Amino acid sequence: MMKKKTILIAGAVVLLAAGGILFRVIKGMEKPAEYETRPTVSAEAPQTGDIVLYTDLTGTVEPQSRAAVMPKIGGEVLEVYFQAGDQVQAGQALLKIDSDALTSLKLQMESAKVAADEAAREYGRIEPLYAGGYASQQSMEQARDGAESARLAYEAAKHQYDLQLEYTSVTAPISGTVETRNVEPHDHVSTGTEVCVISAGDQVQVEFGVTEKTRSNLAAGDTVAISKNGTDYSGRVTEIGSMVNPSTGLYDVKAEVDRADGLTSGTRVKLTAVLDQARGVMTVPVDAVNYAAGQPFVYCYEDGVAKKTMILGGIYDSQRMEVKSGLQPDSQVITSWSNELVDGANVLLEEAQQEAGE
Repeated sequence: MMKKKTILIAGAVVLLAAGGILFRVIKGMEKPAEYETRPTVSAEAPQTGDIVLYTDLTGTVEPQSRAAVMPKIGGEVLEVYFQAGDQVQAGQALLKIDSDALTSLKLQMESAKVAADEAAREYGRIEPLYAGGYASQQSMEQARDGAESARLAYEAAKHQYDLQLEYTSVTAPISGTVETRNVEPHDHVSTGTEVCVISAGDQVQVEFGVTEKTRSNLAAGDTVAISKNGTDYSGRVTEIGSMVNPSTGLYDVKAEVDRADGLTSGTRVKLTAVLDQARGVMTVPVDAVNYAAGQPFVYCYEDGVAKKTMILGGIYDSQRMEVKSGLQPDSQVITSWSNELVDGANVLLEEAQQEAGE
């Protein structure tokens, strides 16, 4: 009995050993799993497009048309017909002046009138005498010339008086809003006294200063964005200074505003203008650009290899950079990042990996 049990145990051991050998043989016949070690990258060809950079500026609102009103005759102000802030029309009376010069001119006109009437009567007396042969031709011509000369002198005196009389009423040269009133009744004014300033309120412009770089990208007719207290306006450049303003060190620029509701003269506004621009140029994503010793370069995909390619970059915004040279239109610029991405590294294009997965 004991002998039979021993034989069974030995048989089991033999079977286990044979099974182990068979498992190792089968295991050795299986193909080992393969793992992709190349970094996967995305690539795209350069694109043609525009890059426009903007700069924020500050400007001052001012009337497009403004007139400083000064009287054309000196004297005492009798009446003032306006207040600061009033809307006035061109030709509207603003104030009345009493001038001593006008009194003198009136006396001169009246004296000239008397002389003209007397000369005309004398000519009227001589003319029939000359016709009847009782006066000489010389007397008749002297009387005629005297009458004509006196008439002209009177007309000149009357014209001067009428002109100065007109000047005693100071009128608005343009329609608009009175910005300032600098005169009161009984003040004495001269021809150099600024009695008020009128601005054409429906036509305003914004004056601002720009650097030489910004000026080189501005042209008459360009549009600038204007903002004031959350309200946006559109302006059009009308004037660009050719000399630097010594007080600011900038070039003066003016832009007219089409719709000026809410913009008052003298207020400050924010403007946005073109700082620099490149149109119709080759561009690549900014994130694809690397730098070595300050020089830009990209990696290009070529037959499964990442190739370091130096480029000459231009301006750039938050998305894309201008490429002036170094790339071809069909270059495949690697746009994804990997710490294994170096010059000459074997890489797997994302599209190829997707096709392999399918």
